[in-house]
This record gives sequence, structure tokens and C-alpha cells, in this order.
Amino acid sequence: MVCSESPPNALALAREYFLLTSLLLSNSYCSDNPSARHAVVGRGINLLDTAPWYGHGISEIVIGYALDTILANDETGNDKIKVFDEDDTSIATTTTPHKQTWDSPRRTRYGTLPRTNLIINTKIGRYESDPLKQFDFGYETTMQSVQRSLQRMNCGYIDVLQLHDPEFLLGMPMTSSSEKNGMEMLLTETIPALLECKTKGWTKGLGITGYPLEVQHEILVRCGETFGGDDGMAVVFDQSLVYCHCNLHDMSLFRDRSFSISERIRRDSSNGDCDYDTDIRPTTITTTAQQSFAKFCEQANINLMCAAPLSMGLLTNTGPPSWHPATPSLKEACIEAAELCRRRGVVDDDDGGNTNNNININISSLAVLFALSQREVGCTLIGMKNVEEVDVAADLAVRFRDVDFDFDDGSDGCDEEGVHGQRRKRWWWNSILNRVLSSEEKEMLELLMDEVNGPFAKVWSNGEYRWDGMAEVKKFWSLVQERKCGNDADNSS
Repeated sequence: MVCSESPPNALALAREYFLLTSLLLSNSYCSDNPSARHAVVGRGINLLDTAPWYGHGISEIVIGYALDTILANDETGNDKIKVFDEDDTSIATTTTPHKQTWDSPRRTRYGTLPRTNLIINTKIGRYESDPLKQFDFGYETTMQSVQRSLQRMNCGYIDVLQLHDPEFLLGMPMTSSSEKNGMEMLLTETIPALLECKTKGWTKGLGITGYPLEVQHEILVRCGETFGGDDGMAVVFDQSLVYCHCNLHDMSLFRDRSFSISERIRRDSSNGDCDYDTDIRPTTITTTAQQSFAKFCEQANINLMCAAPLSMGLLTNTGPPSWHPATPSLKEACIEAAELCRRRGVVDDDDGGNTNNNININISSLAVLFALSQREVGCTLIGMKNVEEVDVAADLAVRFRDVDFDFDDGSDGCDEEGVHGQRRKRWWWNSILNRVLSSEEKEMLELLMDEVNGPFAKVWSNGEYRWDGMAEVKKFWSLVQERKCGNDADNSS
């Protein structure tokens, strides 16, 4: 799995050293070639994450042309797309062989960076802005999407091919008794397609993304059971990418416990309301209950990556976009936290006014430093839309140059109580934060983390420190149904 050979939070920021934090240039918001080139060549960022959904294809295209100026040509041909031959029986596959149906001439690269020095991840499953065409996890669409991504980016192979927001597939309402439900679609079409892509050399590893941790957990366990054979569990996915669960207001990646999926499904079945087809799942597999998702991934040898340390704009001075799913209480708490940071740089004058005391604490910078300090997370992904944001993020990562993330204090911090277990918290402050934060930043972080009087105390106590991911799924499919009804009405008239 990519990133596993590097120490936690590893990033080449310059040719002189290889340390610090892996950052992401997420082209979901980036549309300029110079930003990508500066991130990789100028600051040494070694991971690019994209998806057909980002810009609805534009992101992969922009990254592809940027890579043409960054990557060197591979004269050995090792990074060329491996085309599957229908007559080649040496490649075993559990599905019908997929014949490549498009011509993909290689564009000439004129950069100098070897392809193996750069991690390039993309996704499948989510595509168009039109809700009626947004999701497709079918076998043929998956295979075609991967080929299209390889052609757009001209990168030879994908390092990690990720399942994009599968909670929307699992939450999709069935329209007929003969239609496959979401989990059955994953197990019989999507996952076999991903495994075939790996067999063909189109990708080195497989990953899963999504907001609801319980959905990721369920898919990981069900896939392990279904494809494990007689030997028991199998690890289908090499990586889990979670977002908005490792930040100043939401540490549920470590705090929340994940129940045994097998036990939960059996309990639902006994109540007569199991949502999934249990015939394709062995019932002899059990998993350890009462553990965090982070600990589950560690035990399953699934590499953990975290995105959105700014919680999709919540932890910024400008605030989140209008579509943000956070509750009003959480938005208000984040505004209060940002104001606390801003006010830290302002002191009252004797005449009743105020002046800046030149102490600059930015809520976004503090949030990034907080996220990068979590030793259990191997890679933190940050979206950047221009050269200036690349430099700010890279400069923050430089602070971790001398931090030893491998130090073992004897605690099992992932599953301790509190925002951070007390024992882990002491190690976290002494070994990491004291090295990377100024005294003013440490003081502010302590204020923000105060579970009684801090800005997030209320949402931590009432559970509104996060939003309901499956509620967002239900709203989406309700919109799809409205669109379908509208189209039917138009056609009938």
C-alpha cells in the first residue's frame, strides 16, 4: 500500500530532505497547471488526489497536462497502460474479460521526475453533476472510468484506485424486486471490477472513501468475508480515506467505537429488518467489538488517510460554503472558535479602542497543525487551489521536520476516553505539539480543546459535533426521485 513504506506523515518538501507531512493537491477546486507544478516540483509534495467527480473530468485533465511537464518519459515502458487481451488466459479474473475499446496514444512527457516518485490516486463511482447521472458503480462503467482516468492523466498506472462515497450506493432505494441492492452491487460488480483493475496493473492498490465511518466499516468487513474464501477474512482494500473526522471539532475517528458488523447484521436480521442480502455473507466470521475505526484499520492492516482538516471550510475565517451539511450549532461553534483565534491578536487600548499585538493565530493554520500532529494517521490530505495556499500548507508541514512519530509511550491512544486519552494527551503535547506550536498557539489550542468551557463544549455534549451522513444520502435520493417524477410528467405531456 502506498505511504506504508514512509514514516507517518511523510513528505518530501525539497530534494535535500524527506520528512514531514504528505499533503494533497486536491484539484476539486484547483484548475491551474502552475499550482500543480509548483506543489510537486517547487515544494516536493508527493501525492496528488483527484476523481472524475472533481470538476466532472476537468480535474483529471488538468492534472494530466501538469504531469506532462513534471514526469519523465519511462523508456522501459514500465508505466504504460497494460491493455488486457481477451485471448490471454494467463490473467485470472472472476469476471468477464474486459476488452479495451479505445485508442490511447501516449502523450510525450518532458519533465524529469520519475513516475515512481509521485503518488497519484483517483476514484470511481461518482461522476456527473446531474443527480440522475451522478452515481454508477456498475462493472462496465467502472472499467471504462479507470481507462478514461489513465488516458486523461497520462500517468501509466494509478497508485490507489478508490471507491468514491459508496454510502450513496448503499442508501439507494430499490425500484423493483429484481434489482440488486447496494451491497449486492458492490460485491458482485464493483469490487470484482476493482480487483480486475489491480490484476491488470492499472492500479497498485485499492481504497475506500466516504463520510459515515459505519458504512466504511461495514463494507470493509463484508468484502473481507465475501472474498476471503475458506481461509477466513481477506483484506480487499489497502487504504481507507476518511474526511471531517480528524479535526478540532470532530475526533470520532478515535473516539467512536465500531461494533462488529457481523453481529449487527445478525441482530437486524432477527428483528426482520436487515437491509442487505445475507445469503452472500458467511456467518462464521466475527470481529472485535468496542474499538475505534482507527484501531480497526490498524488491526486489519488498512492504511488510514484523513482529508478535510478544515472540515470543508468550517474551520476558516470566511466560513463554509452554503451547501455545507453541518448543523447551525456546529457552524456557530466554529465561528466562535475562529473569533477566539482572531481576538488573540487584538488587545484593548486604555482609551477603549484596540490594537493588533502582532500575534497572528489563524484558525485554519491551527487546524492544519492539529490534524498533522495525529501520529495514527499516515497521510493528511489538504485541498489547495493556488500557489499561495500550497506554500502556506507546505510551510506548516515543515514544522514537523524534527518530530519523532515512531516514539512509543506505551499507551494505546486510539481508544482512550476523552477528546484525547489523558495519557496520550500528555505524550501528544510533550512529543509533538511543544515542538511545532508557539506558546500562543498552544494556549489557544488548550482553549479550543476545553471540554467544559471551550467553543465546542456544547456540540460535544449534545452530539452535534458532526452531521448525519446518511441523512444527506436520503436527501439526495429524494431529489433524484423528484427529478424522475418531473421528467415522467414532461414526457407524458
